[in-house]
Amino acid sequence: MIVCRKPWTLFDFDLLGGAGLVVLGLAAWWAVFAPWRQMWSDYRRLVAARSDAGNRLRQQVTELERFEQGLAQLEEVVASETAHVPRLDGFSQLLQGMTAAAADSQLELLNVSPQPAAASGAYLVSDVQLGGRGGSRDFIRFLDRLARENPYQALQTCSITRPSQNAQATCDLTWTIRLYLLPTEKGVGSLLPPGGPEGASHKTRPGGPPPVSPGGGG
Repeated sequence: MIVCRKPWTLFDFDLLGGAGLVVLGLAAWWAVFAPWRQMWSDYRRLVAARSDAGNRLRQQVTELERFEQGLAQLEEVVASETAHVPRLDGFSQLLQGMTAAAADSQLELLNVSPQPAAASGAYLVSDVQLGGRGGSRDFIRFLDRLARENPYQALQTCSITRPSQNAQATCDLTWTIRLYLLPTEKGVGSLLPPGGPEGASHKTRPGGPPPVSPGGGG
């Protein structure tokens, strides 16, 4: 059997068609596959960024929870400390406590003069000027008791004098104590100590503590 084979013949349009197919393939690559690869790369980058953002968010949530716990503990401490700070409506009780401490310390109080209270930061401050007689050791014991009973006060000035010719004589004492107070529960109210706009000044009889008016002021 004889098979007749026809030789291949390349024409110009065949070359053009092949070139066109190559061009179409390249165009398809650039139009479809290249963007798809870029989109896939962007997607993977976005997934990684989202994962990092999630990790950071969880860390921030954990830090926020720790901060809230610390803030709650701090608020409890502040509330506990605030409950022990004397308030303006307890001014007279503070003065009564001073006179009682002086009597227990064998001091003779001659006058107690609380000055008008004024705002100082978160506190109200009132300077209480006192004068009396007694021994220096008794006076130190008196100041120590005041500091232990009410830490929200400070000794501003102090003077102790005694006649040089008599070592056994009692000392003349003058001192000023600054009281730190909080406003009353219902509001700031008056910034003056109970007893009058110019402060209260009381004289005492020798041998007895100064009287304290029921409405305040020592």
